[in-house]
Amino acid sequence: MSLFDRCAECRQCCKSIDSYLHIHVFALEHGLRGRLVASGLDTAKIVIPPGDTCRFLGSDGCTLGDIKPFHCRFYPLFLLPGDAIGIDTECSCSKEYISQLGDPSSDASRHLKYARNEIAKLTEKEKAVLCEWSRYACGVGIIDNTPTGP
Repeated sequence: MSLFDRCAECRQCCKSIDSYLHIHVFALEHGLRGRLVASGLDTAKIVIPPGDTCRFLGSDGCTLGDIKPFHCRFYPLFLLPGDAIGIDTECSCSKEYISQLGDPSSDASRHLKYARNEIAKLTEKEKAVLCEWSRYACGVGIIDNTPTGP
């Protein structure tokens, strides 16, 4: 069982508890932007109202599949100031994620590497949006201080 197989069952990250949750859509996410346009939705962000779940959350998890927003693909990680990467300690997979980082072939290590590569493609403004977004995480612990730049 993959580390992320539990996500379709848990789905807590797709819910907003007491405030609006804004999932930003970045310029490089062409497939997602196309789907949002076709649905008549805002192409800059997906908004989850307080006490509600994401409109794209289905019974088996995210209905967007491979085109879900970077914020969602990045989770349970967060970009912190100074290009540090943190993890949401409230995520039910966070302890296992951290424990897997010692194995370069683990799901967590591959995810972290993927996340770093994707962050490097973002503009400074988009990185700032990711940093701002991390302020709203329930609990964040730093797991990597490696700079994301070229």
